[in-house]
Amino acid sequence: MKKTFLFALFLAFTMSATSAPKQKMIDISVVPNEASIYINNQLIGYGSGSFNRPKKGNMAVIRLECNGYKTLNTKYYGDDKRSAISYTLQADGYYRLSAYSGIVNKFFTVDIDSMYYTISDDQKVDVKPAWKLLHQILLNYFDEIATTDVYGGYVQTPWQYKTFQLSDMQMRNRVTIRDISTPERVAFQIKISSEVAAAASAMHGEFEEIDRIAKEYEPLIEELQTRIGKVRSL
Repeated sequence: MKKTFLFALFLAFTMSATSAPKQKMIDISVVPNEASIYINNQLIGYGSGSFNRPKKGNMAVIRLECNGYKTLNTKYYGDDKRSAISYTLQADGYYRLSAYSGIVNKFFTVDIDSMYYTISDDQKVDVKPAWKLLHQILLNYFDEIATTDVYGGYVQTPWQYKTFQLSDMQMRNRVTIRDISTPERVAFQIKISSEVAAAASAMHGEFEEIDRIAKEYEPLIEELQTRIGKVRSL
C-alpha cells in the first residue's frame, strides 16, 4: 500500500512538471555583429542572443550599442507574435566625419624656418613673416581671427562649431598660437582645441575636451606643423 502511494505521488509530480508550460525564448540579432545587446539593462551578448518572452501586459526594454553607431532604444511587448527580431544600427555621423588625434588640446612646439624670421644685431627677433604665413593658413579654415597681437606674440581663432548628420553630437574647434622665441630658439607653441557636447548640453555651453577632431581640420594640423618649420618637443 505504501509503495502504491509513493508511486502515485511520483507520477503526479512528474505529470505536473511535464505539463508546466516552458517559457518561450525570443531570438534577437543586430548589425554590426559587435554591437552590445542589453535587455532590461542586462548585457545578454554581442551581435545576437535570446531572452525570455515577457508575459502579456509586460515588456522587455532593449538597448543596442556600438562605437561609431547611434544607440538604439526600443521595446518588445509580451503580446508580440514574433519569435525572432533583428535590427541594423545607423552609422553616427560624428564618428564618420571626425578622426582620432593625439595632438589636440595640448601645445606642441614648432621651430620656425629661418626664411620666416630675422635676428637683428642687438638680438631682437622679428617673426612677422611667420605670423603673416600663420594668418594665411588659419584663414583658409576659419572665417576670421578672434584675437591677434603680433607684438605680444599671441593669436587665437574663434570657436568654430560643427554638427553631424545622424548624430546629436556637436563639436567645436579653435587654434591658439603663442610666440616663445628667443635668439637661441625661434619657435611658436600651437594648440588646437577640440571639444564636444550632446545637443542639449551644447545649448548651455557644456562642452568637454575630446581626442577627436573634425576631418576637415586634419590638413590644418599638418600645415601648422610643417609649413613654417619643424615640430619639436616642448
